[in-house]
Amino acid sequence: MSVLKNSFFPVRLFSVLLTGILWAGCVNYPAPTESHYNKGVELYDQGKRAEAIEQYKLALRKNSGNAFAMYNLAVVYQDQGKFEEAIRLYQKILANTEDTNSRINLAAIYYDRGDRDLAFKELQTAADNNRDSAEPLSIRGEYLEREGALIKATGKYVQALAIDDQHALTYFRLGRVYCKQNKHDSCREKLEKAVDLEPKTPIYLEALAAQYEEKGNLAEAIHLLERTSVLEPDRADILARLGDLYKSEKLYQNALKRYWSAIAIKDDNPDIHRSLAEIYGWLGEREFQQLKRLDDQNSLAKKP
Repeated sequence: MSVLKNSFFPVRLFSVLLTGILWAGCVNYPAPTESHYNKGVELYDQGKRAEAIEQYKLALRKNSGNAFAMYNLAVVYQDQGKFEEAIRLYQKILANTEDTNSRINLAAIYYDRGDRDLAFKELQTAADNNRDSAEPLSIRGEYLEREGALIKATGKYVQALAIDDQHALTYFRLGRVYCKQNKHDSCREKLEKAVDLEPKTPIYLEALAAQYEEKGNLAEAIHLLERTSVLEPDRADILARLGDLYKSEKLYQNALKRYWSAIAIKDDNPDIHRSLAEIYGWLGEREFQQLKRLDDQNSLAKKP
């Protein structure tokens, strides 16, 4: 979850695969200067949500129409599972101005509570009122994909890209749908586009690496996962995958380095220890054979 820091209304994080992705909004307002508001943002970034709430409340006490503070307070409430409070604030914002992201967040609450029709109604209203934004259609596609309606989801993603052909998250989602349909060439094409647009988004790199690995292009998979590990250096699972790939390529020293790095972060994977034992066994046997060959060569050289 992220709160507002500038003239854009950021949107709540949703689960897209194994982790979450940010949907950025597009409603412009004058940048706020209230110290309580700024302090609230700072506290939220530090994970101090209760203190952030108090600062946003103080900002609203000073100016009850502060849409920035109102939105961020709603985001924190939504983060905490206080959905009724969040709904009230989003609806208050929408009573004064049309805001795509407030509708998207309302839709998220309704959908998570099982009120699918109301969620889709909010997304449709957002799409109708902001025809320049791909986000409402893309998010609706996300929900349809969750429900297994892959053809309908594909349609929404295609519509979203017709509005904004630079929307990386929609390319990622569309690629994911193609993967589920075993359309692997189309899947890779869309994931590559997502990576081209946002080359520092780990989930895109990781998904594309999986596709290259499945195709047998281990060198490219390694390259993408190495980029991922730079962006997320504490991901033991990524380091372990790199170890496995290097091991498959018989690049044993590289494999050992990645395995030991993974263990240093989190030592809870017995498969890593088995792989280490195998590699050390292979290296020991290889060294023994090299020494044997040298000994044989020396013996031949000594014969008259």
